Amino acid sequence: MLHIVTNENVDLYREDMEQAFRLRHKVFVEERGWSELRREDGREIDRFDNEHAVHMLFMDDDGRVIGYQRLLPSTKPHLLSEVLSSLCEVDRPVGPNIWEWTRYCVEAGHRERGRMLSPVANTLLSGIVEWGVHNGVDTIIIEMNPLWLLRLVQLHFRVTPLGLPRIISGEETLAVTASFDKRTLARLSEMRTAAS
Repeated sequence: MLHIVTNENVDLYREDMEQAFRLRHKVFVEERGWSELRREDGREIDRFDNEHAVHMLFMDDDGRVIGYQRLLPSTKPHLLSEVLSSLCEVDRPVGPNIWEWTRYCVEAGHRERGRMLSPVANTLLSGIVEWGVHNGVDTIIIEMNPLWLLRLVQLHFRVTPLGLPRIISGEETLAVTASFDKRTLARLSEMRTAAS
């Protein structure tokens, strides 16, 4: 089940957010080797985990956080504006309808194999689109491996690169905007049905 955590309800999710920060550390530091993010307490947390962030937690039936993603408003400081600005070679996209999608991660064993999205991944992506449609958001900024481009287009996101790929933390990384609407949600639903 997907849970949306904001500054308004974060007190109800303190323990779950701790799990999310540990999952982030496990995936980004231990698995992907982003050593600059390593912390002794085993939590991956940064300055953007503030009152403006929207956290989405996928929790299994036992209450374990096995999927996570974060959305940041483009009208406030975020990764593209503060840390990864070199990825943007055009006017940086800003507006209340544009949010940045970051720290997407899924526990090993719950990830996609091959071309099909895992149920956790599908739910997380559907969560972004549903939340966006409900909140007047229709575009996300993503810093990602260029290999994700085709997958996003296949999911009916309209993707626009913001520059050329660069090597960031040893990985080829591209900044894009990905716009979506109810057709994107329908495509995700269709894929979920096909996989079951």
